[in-house]
Amino acid sequence: ESIGHPLELDRILGDERNFAGTSFVTPDMFGHYRYGSELLNVTFDPTRPEELASYGHDDEGTRAERTWLIRRGILERPLGGAVSQARAGLPGVANARADNWNRPPIDWMANLNLGPGASTFDELVARIGRGVFMQTNASWSIDDSRNKFQFGCERGVLIEDGRMKGVVKNPNYRGISASFWRSLAAVGDASTMQVLGTPYCGKGEPSQIIGVGHATPACVFTDVDVFGGET
Repeated sequence: ESIGHPLELDRILGDERNFAGTSFVTPDMFGHYRYGSELLNVTFDPTRPEELASYGHDDEGTRAERTWLIRRGILERPLGGAVSQARAGLPGVANARADNWNRPPIDWMANLNLGPGASTFDELVARIGRGVFMQTNASWSIDDSRNKFQFGCERGVLIEDGRMKGVVKNPNYRGISASFWRSLAAVGDASTMQVLGTPYCGKGEPSQIIGVGHATPACVFTDVDVFGGET
């Protein structure tokens, strides 16, 4: 929500402005904008067979391949298919898809994967003085520019002095997209990776619904506004 949707190139160009919202990202940011800390490495990769939205070519005929979007926190490339690339004069990826024969291919934010770091899960927990390990996303809300957000989880675990202490029900957190990712302080290794996603990502006029998949390791963020919840 806070990386994929803001990087959709058709959204950046204004196509979703009167329906699903625009983006705080502008075309001149690519190549130098600091989207996150140096630990943030994000690729677009529809070739991973275990993800919900894996494929070999998009619906404009572009061959799918692993491509860097954000490297060491710096924004490199948008999520835009061949048509959007021609309109914007920017490089993109093979992400133009349609959910049916009577819908045009549009740019989708599926197949974003956050690269692993070097810490085990126990090492991540051990460094935390007080925090919440968030599990099972239950709600999401993000503004029309895909910048300010608030997300809720079904379950969390309270962490104190580097130890897991007990269950937290319905914890929530909020922030601003780039500020949140700049606070990324540690990234778990490959053993912490999970493939996640949803079959119900909506966008476009006329409306389309499509499946999206993402892979991510466990991560530690500092100074996040956590609220609600009960132990």
